[in-house]
Amino acid sequence: MADREILKKLSKDELIDIIFNLNSTIDQLIKEVNDLKEEVRILKSPKNSGNSSFPPSRDLYQVKNKSLREKSNRLSGGQHGHKGETLQQSKNPDEVINHFPNEECPDCGRVHNADNLTLKAMRQVIDIPPIQANIIEHRIFQRECPCGHMSKGQFPAGVTAPVQYGSNLTTLVAYLSTRQYVPYGRIPELIRSITNVSMSEGTIFNMLDRTADYLLPIYQGIKSDIEKASTVGSDESGAKVRMEKYWAWVWQTLTETYITIAPSRGFVTIENEFSNGFPQATLVSDSLSTQLKTPAFLHQLCLAHLIRELNSFIELYNDKWTVQMKALLQKAIKLKKSMSPEHYSKSNQARDNILDDFEKLIEMQIPENIPKLSAFKNRLKKHRNSVFTFLFYFHVPFDNNGSERAIRNIKVKQKVSGAFRSERGAEIFAVIRSVIDTMIKRDADVFEYLKFMINLAMQKKAFLSSP
Repeated sequence: MADREILKKLSKDELIDIIFNLNSTIDQLIKEVNDLKEEVRILKSPKNSGNSSFPPSRDLYQVKNKSLREKSNRLSGGQHGHKGETLQQSKNPDEVINHFPNEECPDCGRVHNADNLTLKAMRQVIDIPPIQANIIEHRIFQRECPCGHMSKGQFPAGVTAPVQYGSNLTTLVAYLSTRQYVPYGRIPELIRSITNVSMSEGTIFNMLDRTADYLLPIYQGIKSDIEKASTVGSDESGAKVRMEKYWAWVWQTLTETYITIAPSRGFVTIENEFSNGFPQATLVSDSLSTQLKTPAFLHQLCLAHLIRELNSFIELYNDKWTVQMKALLQKAIKLKKSMSPEHYSKSNQARDNILDDFEKLIEMQIPENIPKLSAFKNRLKKHRNSVFTFLFYFHVPFDNNGSERAIRNIKVKQKVSGAFRSERGAEIFAVIRSVIDTMIKRDADVFEYLKFMINLAMQKKAFLSSP
């Protein structure tokens, strides 16, 4: 603050300049204070899986979030009439051990024979026997005919090396790595513990590499089926390859899952994988411009994503418009759950009312002081034809949860095992996991199916390479 005597000596114009500069400084400080207040308010309501696209794993050490599910009148726990599961005894045990009483009665000393024994009770113990790797030696013999021709036996298809691992062990490695997410470093220890077979991490990689090659025709068939589907969900998420940022992409239907891991999140990845887009399908996705740029018959925005964004606005500002928009989207979801297949081809007043209310909301004036809300409303306005597609087609869902579940497998794998060590390692996981996820959707036994396909591929390879 300037000294009073100094100020007295200043001219009128000099005093005006000081006051003007002071007012400007005050305005700047007020703006900074308001910005800091807004930042504090946002920090008090951090983003989580309930109000953003953050995965639930990011919610660790945070206050439990509100579920997107509507509250029901049911009590927690098992519901009335729910049939419980109890461990049942087998009618055909593999081994029976009888336990007889002493022949001599401990009370009177009389000796009994086995004729008057009656079965009192049975108890069963379920366990596994010690596992030991089975080594099969194949020998071929030859004989020489008097005519001079030498005949010899043939090794079975797939037996191509002096010592090799069989299809059961190869299947187990692929299953542990890709289905159960066991890291390379722990698979050798686990295999040695349960089979007494020692193998290196390099051997593990080679097994997975061959398995991916065996399953490649199925992987390509999955992609072909998705290209012809009527509804396709898509999502993408970051993945580490050689500690560099890559992107895991998924395209999936109710019966197939196709995964690829690429260096780009841009449209180039979609062009490389599905150059024609999905001309017969409704593509369900979030609001990423790359996804919405994909050629498709129709698009459907994921309402779960939109509601999470609205939750964030409501928690921070409790704005009337965001509350109304969230209620409208939830009303549309409730209507979808009540509709049967024949309702989609008929006029539907409830559906018409939702569309009318939506048009009114996106044309409504909203507060200009709420960051990002205007951009959110404009996005809905721009893609208004992709918000309620699910109310016109029975097979189109209102969310993209199927794609998020597929992406989650990559995230879990990386949390357990760390980054993929190479592009080929990422590709191997994408191929095998795509086949596994597809088999899960089709209620197939994953381990048995993998074993069957590996055996089949090994025999085919041996047949084609035989003279």
